[in-house]
Amino acid sequence: MLHDKLAQNGVRGHVTLWRVCDDTGLKTPVHAQPNQIQFSWGFIAAQQLGFRPAPNRPSYHISAMYVEFENQTNPGDAVQVPAFGRDLNTNYYNSLVSASTHDFLRIPLTLAPATSVSTGYEANLSVDQQANKLTFFVQTAGTTGVFGKTFSHTVNSKIFAAALVAAPEFGDRTKDVIFARTIFNADAQLTKEASSQIGITWDIAFE
Repeated sequence: MLHDKLAQNGVRGHVTLWRVCDDTGLKTPVHAQPNQIQFSWGFIAAQQLGFRPAPNRPSYHISAMYVEFENQTNPGDAVQVPAFGRDLNTNYYNSLVSASTHDFLRIPLTLAPATSVSTGYEANLSVDQQANKLTFFVQTAGTTGVFGKTFSHTVNSKIFAAALVAAPEFGDRTKDVIFARTIFNADAQLTKEASSQIGITWDIAFE
């Protein structure tokens, strides 16, 4: 049925973790997995696609990542993370203010996302429109999380989850909207090392 075919259209994402050497910038892939698209992605898309006269139109383009970490006594322990629904939003992150060892980095996307076309999707697009996928990249930076907890190899800070975020005013976190989130598999959670950062590549395809 036509309705069933239309229902297959949507958005999907894929996340890759990297070790990034501080001295050389060399990126070594560690793990890749799909993500979950949150319900609030629809709000982001509607805000970007809908017409609103400037200068009153805030930009809800994807412009940040949240990178969650836990400081551990034993770096060999996996971070225990509960399952989450598609309705998870910034209220979850606000609640981390009271967590004792759990915090997150709020990292701006300083590079424009790369554009490409999904494998096998080329025939669906005209020659001058071969782009339906965006690739975002960030790497960890700084020594403290949003709520002031130390992010460092000295306290065994372990990355275990991340979110892709629209931040229309980077100076005002209350306006952030979550596009997608993922929890990394236990064997892929990465502890901060003294000589390297942790990078995240995030592909989002519209199909």
